[in-house]
Amino acid sequence: MPFVKTEVDIKTDYTVQTVDPEWLRQGVKSPKHLMLDPEPCILCRACEDVCPWNCIYMLDPGIVQNADEDVEAEVQNSFAIFVVDDNACTRCSVCVERCPSDCLYYARLPEEESAGRRTMAAVPMSQQVDVDVE
Repeated sequence: MPFVKTEVDIKTDYTVQTVDPEWLRQGVKSPKHLMLDPEPCILCRACEDVCPWNCIYMLDPGIVQNADEDVEAEVQNSFAIFVVDDNACTRCSVCVERCPSDCLYYARLPEEESAGRRTMAAVPMSQQVDVDVE
């Protein structure tokens, strides 16, 4: 029998706010950030549950209201929004080890104009592995 995603209790009391990129650069402890590959994610929330610093959240996409069109388009078909408090995260990797579907990993954010903004599953070109397709 195939696995079917079930409804989960997702937080709805989160307020989305624009973060000053300069403030974000000062607070980051490491050049690597926790990333999520959404395809294999089964929304089990084990990462959120096991995090010793309580810095991982699965949020209801309904919190994004009256945002710019790019943000609304990105979350339009999402089951949840994966948020990590980079200031609280110590990069301990407990969540990465606990994830049953291997969808969490660490990567550096792209050094572009949009630095500080991460797109789900975006991996900088410098970290992508070349794969020969035959």
